[in-house]
Amino acid sequence: MDKFEPTILTDFKKDCVSHSATIIAQKYMIEGSSHFFTSNYDTHEEYLFKLHLANSLQVHLREVCIVGSAKLGFSIKPNKDQPGFYEFKSFDHDYSIDNSNKKSDIDVAVISGSLFDRQIKNIYEHTNCYDKSNINNQEIKSLGSYILKGWIYPKVLPQSYQLDGDYLKIKEKYEREFNREINIGIYKSWFFFEKYHESNIYNLYLNLLSST
Repeated sequence: MDKFEPTILTDFKKDCVSHSATIIAQKYMIEGSSHFFTSNYDTHEEYLFKLHLANSLQVHLREVCIVGSAKLGFSIKPNKDQPGFYEFKSFDHDYSIDNSNKKSDIDVAVISGSLFDRQIKNIYEHTNCYDKSNINNQEIKSLGSYILKGWIYPKVLPQSYQLDGDYLKIKEKYEREFNREINIGIYKSWFFFEKYHESNIYNLYLNLLSST
């Protein structure tokens, strides 16, 4: 990590053990500017990025949040092979070590009940009421596991289905410009968005307590 990030990470860890998961989710995931833009562009570019995404999905600007390491400047995901081990890898850490590695993604959360409901309806119609000739059991299981948690993850949608509107065109435009992948998750409401992040932050809180 660069010279600026350790201070942010230190503050984040201190807040995790002294404040509720709700406060941490709101302070770090919802409010404030994003590391990716403050490090590479300016706040105007972040505004335009969110605005173009919002317009392409027909949602309000305030319903678009950058999350993950692109937001924080470091990852709070546990190690895949050691679920209890948090590395707090800096954004683009793997790429900075070896530029043959993939650059970090930009993860975006869209919190919109109307968009969520529209996609559920469209998927239902697209698959002809989840007819097995249009969607297999594994696809239904993967899709359902996310929907039950109040969000839609495009990577588990039926392969033949695409989000409506101009989303793909905007996504591809910015992926070329930023030279990295952009992912979105569509949440039914702020309740589901916050609960998802609160659960992750609480697990991190337990890990930080045990390591002190």
